[in-house]
Amino acid sequence: MNLDASQSGDEVSLRDIYLILKRWSRFIFFLSVGLMISTLIFSLLWPKTYTSQVVVSLSLANQSNQGLLNNLPSLAGLAQGFVDLQQTRLLANQLDVDDPTRFYKARFDEKRGLLFLTAEGRTAVEANERAERILDVARKYLERNLLEGAQANLRAALAQTRLDLQAARDALKSIQAELAQAPGRAISNPTIAAALEARGSDPQTARATNPAYTSLSLDESRLRSQIAQLEARISTLNDLLMQPQSTSQLVSQTLLVQVLVPPAEPLRPSFPRPALFTVVAGALGLLLGVLWAFIAEAIRPAGSEASSGSH
Repeated sequence: MNLDASQSGDEVSLRDIYLILKRWSRFIFFLSVGLMISTLIFSLLWPKTYTSQVVVSLSLANQSNQGLLNNLPSLAGLAQGFVDLQQTRLLANQLDVDDPTRFYKARFDEKRGLLFLTAEGRTAVEANERAERILDVARKYLERNLLEGAQANLRAALAQTRLDLQAARDALKSIQAELAQAPGRAISNPTIAAALEARGSDPQTARATNPAYTSLSLDESRLRSQIAQLEARISTLNDLLMQPQSTSQLVSQTLLVQVLVPPAEPLRPSFPRPALFTVVAGALGLLLGVLWAFIAEAIRPAGSEASSGSH
């Protein structure tokens, strides 16, 4: 009987909870209201922060430039490289700030090929200006790295073309030496002509008076044409290397930077948010007040509870 009585005494009923909350209702109310008012005042007095976000889509135009824009760095790698530059002195100097991470954020979504650029400022105008600045810095970073890749391709193409030109000139000298020794006239042989045609030679060459001489003459003409083309290509490549602005213009036309969400002045600050913070503070104050009430009742001496109950 005593055990049952003690167990029933330890149980808390809904009426007990109601009495506890009623006893501590003023404390809970003033705690919640106090936190709400304090948070509201703090939010109104705290310096506002405005955020402007830019969303950029990156892609390369499909253009044939004789391999000059082949093997360029991938846009995904370049974009991720720009994101990794946020904590470097290089980006800090370009953005004219000591710590870029305080005001700027960059994130690249490789699956969608989107570059997210975020800028913060004390005013909406400042946030917009910083968003325009980081967009311009990102665009120049991509163009500069692609330009370096294109110039490397130009130098490699120039070296290969010079090798091809030297090989063509050597072949031309050999053919000219053969032509100087070959007889100008010979008797056409139908058997030889048929054999040459069977091997895939040109019918007009095979049936010529001197097939060997005719074939060498055609090879000489072909090599002269090839040498002229190679010399013209070398001249073009040299001009491109001597005029970086032409290559830069070519890269700018190839690099497609589509600004899906342009820089804009935000209407409301991103931090602080007085309404949201006040509601959260009120809910937190209510929770803390109720928790404090139950803890206070739990550690309250039994004698004081009995005396208060007798009164």
